[in-house]
Amino acid sequence: MDDDNLFPIVTLDLRAIRTVLTEDEGDLILLVDDGDVQIEFGSGLCGTWEQAILGAERVATAAAEYATALRDLRTPALAA
Repeated sequence: MDDDNLFPIVTLDLRAIRTVLTEDEGDLILLVDDGDVQIEFGSGLCGTWEQAILGAERVATAAAEYATALRDLRTPALAA
């Protein structure tokens, strides 16, 4: 997949974000909700557990990098 071709369909407000781990018929699901939009992350019906784990790790890594970037943007404002 080419990352340059990603286009948002929905936008989540991170200030209101909630996350829940749940199950549906034995499948582990991560729900992310901001009060208006809910996204379900599932392992899918096809593929391997390793593929699902790698996908979850990509999401976690990107979220951590985003939090770091936000923190870096906020830091100069605090010093002023």
